[in-house]
Amino acid sequence: MYKNILGERVRRNKERELKKKKGKKVILIMFSVLLLASLIFLLKYFGIFPFSSDIMAYNRVNILIVGCDEIENHGRADTIVLLSISPKTKNVLILSIPRDTRVEIPGRGMDKINHAYAFGGEKLISRTVSSFLDVPIHFYAVADFNGFVNIIDELGGVEIDVEKEMHYVDKAGGVEINLYPGKQVLDGEKSLQYIRFRQDRLGDLGRIKRQQKLALAVIKKMIKFDSITKIPQISEGMKGYIETNIEARDAIALANLFRGVNQEKFKVETIQSKPVYIEGVSYLEPNVEEVQQRVKSLIYGKNSGIKVEVLNGNAMSGIAHKIAKDLELQGFEIVNVGNADNFDYEQTKIIVYSKEVDLDNQFKELFKDFEIVKEYQDQANLDLVIILGKDLAD
Repeated sequence: MYKNILGERVRRNKERELKKKKGKKVILIMFSVLLLASLIFLLKYFGIFPFSSDIMAYNRVNILIVGCDEIENHGRADTIVLLSISPKTKNVLILSIPRDTRVEIPGRGMDKINHAYAFGGEKLISRTVSSFLDVPIHFYAVADFNGFVNIIDELGGVEIDVEKEMHYVDKAGGVEINLYPGKQVLDGEKSLQYIRFRQDRLGDLGRIKRQQKLALAVIKKMIKFDSITKIPQISEGMKGYIETNIEARDAIALANLFRGVNQEKFKVETIQSKPVYIEGVSYLEPNVEEVQQRVKSLIYGKNSGIKVEVLNGNAMSGIAHKIAKDLELQGFEIVNVGNADNFDYEQTKIIVYSKEVDLDNQFKELFKDFEIVKEYQDQANLDLVIILGKDLAD
């Protein structure tokens, strides 16, 4: 009888456990369905689905980012950056345009590119940049210093490794910079100080490098989920500080797109120019044809991202740097230029490590006589090695 009672208790206990598990399972299913429904609603509301936003339909999304001292009266454009991303390949280009770059401003003639914003606001500077680079501008975002500070603060600051001490005071211009070296989280005000500093030997070029460094840090912060959920709040708080044609749903879609980008797919460049003086005014004069060729190679070219080493194997002075520059214009990424193991190469030797490399006629036209050697192997930092031979001396 004792065994029967014990058996009955065990059976009841098992039934209770099964009911509890079943109850938990039902609750879990209900919660999952509710969570999924909420997620679908939020995705639709924020426009992340491709049918809610046109972002995913673009071959490339080109965004012009301008930082200025004042939006209301179209102040000076202090920072000009083209941000281009492919929704399919997820590769990103961050291209800085120095503010003193001499370009053709539609309806105004040759002038510094940053004057385009003062002359005609976001529309004229968009037209100017599009014409200069010969690429379409799909979106623009112009923020003044207050808007910049607000964005960084809303994100909770960004982590930057400040490379050195930076101190500068201009009471008349309202600029005060006090930064110390080391890895730290910079708030909006400190971030502004970081990208405005230019009182060193690198001047404006050093400032551009810091802008690019900060841009990467901001993108890294933006692609985190908790930051994405703040975008509507940030957008609302930006009224009066920012001018943009990016709608909230497109901003969310872009942020979601950036979440899938590998850090190795970021390409950061600055427009190359030479300093000139014209009628007593200093400019940076670019070779427009070379700039447009380089930008198109980076954005649309099949050679974009292919890492190349160029080695001098014929003792001709400067030949390796010349070929490297020509390859850059075709979109290749030059990781090293140097000398080969000897200068006795009669014929140019091209060693291919990656199966992704497809050498076209434009590439082959750079060389007169060459040998292609395929040595397919995983090389993390190299896809192609070119050893220049004496055939180039003819």
